Amino acid sequence: MSTEHIACHCCDLIVEVPTLNPGHKAHCPQCGHLLSSQTFNSINKAGAFSFSALIFLLLSLPFPFLAFHSQGREQQVSLIESGYNLLLLDFPILSALLSLFILIIPALLLCAYLLLLIPLRKRKAYPWSYKIAQILFSLHPWGMAEVFLIGVLVSLVKIAGMAEIVIGMSFWAYVLFALCLIATITSVDKLQLWHMLDQVSGIQRKVPPHSLGSAKQQQLQSCHSCELLHTQAEENCTRCGSVLHQRIPFSIQKTWAYLLTSIVLYIPANLYPIMHTTFLGSEEPSTILGGVVVLWQHGSYPIALIVFIASIVIPIAKMLALLWLLISTQMGQQHRIEERIWMYRMTELIGRWSMIDVFVVAVLVALVQLGGLANIQPGLAATAFAGVVIMTMLSALSFDPRLIWDSLNKNERESLKKSVLE
Repeated sequence: MSTEHIACHCCDLIVEVPTLNPGHKAHCPQCGHLLSSQTFNSINKAGAFSFSALIFLLLSLPFPFLAFHSQGREQQVSLIESGYNLLLLDFPILSALLSLFILIIPALLLCAYLLLLIPLRKRKAYPWSYKIAQILFSLHPWGMAEVFLIGVLVSLVKIAGMAEIVIGMSFWAYVLFALCLIATITSVDKLQLWHMLDQVSGIQRKVPPHSLGSAKQQQLQSCHSCELLHTQAEENCTRCGSVLHQRIPFSIQKTWAYLLTSIVLYIPANLYPIMHTTFLGSEEPSTILGGVVVLWQHGSYPIALIVFIASIVIPIAKMLALLWLLISTQMGQQHRIEERIWMYRMTELIGRWSMIDVFVVAVLVALVQLGGLANIQPGLAATAFAGVVIMTMLSALSFDPRLIWDSLNKNERESLKKSVLE
């Protein structure tokens, strides 16, 4: 990739990203945000991984995923049946979320990668390639194949004492699919891909005149999708067609709205049972915290710790972090910039892992349906907790970290600029 000037997504500093050798990375000199990375033979590797992942995903659908044996009775379930069973039990929201996050969105990601990478291998790009790339990167946070696999592991530990569990062919196919999907995503760099689309299309983008410093202070704005620099007067990105804005419109207001909604939903998510377990005629409701206690009492300490961190610690920590980011930004606080940026990155990174408990419920409900012998039903808290996870994710995505740096006064900006030049 040739030298390119972009505005850092986290701090708005205009940075020159040089041509990178394989294995090298470019970080923002002001905030440390990862701007670009180069992987050896990335297009061929990503194409091979994405094609393999799609094959493994298709193989994971028709065969049994898990089977449950208890006292001569058997129940087996496939990935498609897991969502369908939730629908039959009048939990359409959980059914839709499960299907979206573990099947539909990952499949769309792989199809988008193949639509981009196959032509790029032949040094071709099409006008619709830019729109595909834009959709691709917007879907990244919502593919949760690896989170689902951890949820399956927790499910197996929870019901190990009730009956014999048999792992089907689809489970191993899905494991290979998840590994290939991760390898695909890590092989393709966002900035590199956008530049390669321009390169094979024979397009040389003209960047407006600029100097070192904030893009906003120079009346410039960066496309949120492809990071191409534009003047403030331009309304749409000349590369991907996205609507341009110097800062995410109504970022503070939207972040507050999503955050307050997640806080409200967190109350019923912890007060009400997340699932009801019936075994040999005895029904036992289980809350999120109650499930952690049961796992700990049964000696499954690592699994109990994972569930406790993912379902209790992470949601609370993320809500508190977002509260601090919002309040400190609105108050114009000019201290502890690095800590606040680090906290923003962590909230953006870890939020979706809280979906583990929702996936645990989905797997157990789909698998354990043996009438009066053994039966698991989802509780009201499952839907509420899924809402908590989604709202906190939307809250983090709506927050514009560049607002943190906008509060710096002129003298501090000049000192930061000098430190970057040095």
